[in-house]
Amino acid sequence: MISTALKSYLAVGSAVILAQIGTWSTARAEDLSKTDQKPDPVEQVPAAGTYPHALLSLTSDSGAFSQHALLVDKSTRTLTVWRNENDKPKLVGAWPADIGRQGGDKVAEGDFKTPEGIYFFQNKMDGEKVDFSQYGKRIFTMDYPNYFDKLEKKTGSGIWLHAIPDTKSLLRGSRGCVVVRNKVIEELAQYIDLKKTPIVVINQVNYLTETQWTAQRQVFAQWLESWRQTWMGKDLEKYMAQYSERFQSNGMNKTQWRSYKKSLGDHYKFIDVNLKDIQIFNHGSKIVLRFLQDYKSDRKQDYGAKILYAMKVDDRYEIVGETWQPMRAPAVSKTASLPDAKTLPEN
Repeated sequence: MISTALKSYLAVGSAVILAQIGTWSTARAEDLSKTDQKPDPVEQVPAAGTYPHALLSLTSDSGAFSQHALLVDKSTRTLTVWRNENDKPKLVGAWPADIGRQGGDKVAEGDFKTPEGIYFFQNKMDGEKVDFSQYGKRIFTMDYPNYFDKLEKKTGSGIWLHAIPDTKSLLRGSRGCVVVRNKVIEELAQYIDLKKTPIVVINQVNYLTETQWTAQRQVFAQWLESWRQTWMGKDLEKYMAQYSERFQSNGMNKTQWRSYKKSLGDHYKFIDVNLKDIQIFNHGSKIVLRFLQDYKSDRKQDYGAKILYAMKVDDRYEIVGETWQPMRAPAVSKTASLPDAKTLPEN
């Protein structure tokens, strides 16, 4: 017979042993999750003296826009940061990144693909308050679907740049987000200015020599200058020839836009347009040109940030959309003193 005291002793001892086994099993599982996970992809640093075709200008002398841009190469799972320096993009750093578990460009909600295109960061969230196990320390939201995506009727939402804990692999494949390590997103945060900093996602980044890059930049600079000159010269035919039949802006299609611009041209004696801080982002057949625009006529003046969205058709680019954000003009501009400024339409 086993005494009551001995039974109690054995019960307590068994409980202690089981607790130790449970603790050991948990610790061992955590160790295995770290040691058995796949190693991170190795970031691919671009060759010295080369420049990304996607970033043709990051100029922002006024500070209205960010002078940094993030660039994701899906084929190498590499995220790079670039900074404007002497009107050329200079590499800041390169880091490994995870992307959607399915290959190709995102088309529809739930396809687990990372969208490819030119996006801008919108908001910042604390990942620990959302779900640290999924999003790590920090989340930066992106404006997917962008103008081009909506034009192509792509669906989906919630495309972010976020982190993951060290216990998870950067090769697991996300649901469409761009993913980096916690320590990396903390470092990237200093280069991200909400609403201003772009992230360009490309299947395979094309790097150019300085000569090639400069030539490409000049092509788009000349194209933009032609647009400006035909607008100022009130040459309606040549001006509208630069617009696509798919054009939409402010609720107007191309026909309505033409009538609108004709009425302004007839109304004003002269139009003067000056552009500065021109930024150029390129993704395949699509370009985004962002700049500060100073517009003057004999009866109206305004100042702000404009974005032109253009797509390549055959051998030329056509504007499919544009946006306008009024801003406070520099001290030299005196919009308020112009007659009837508030009653006249936007430029």
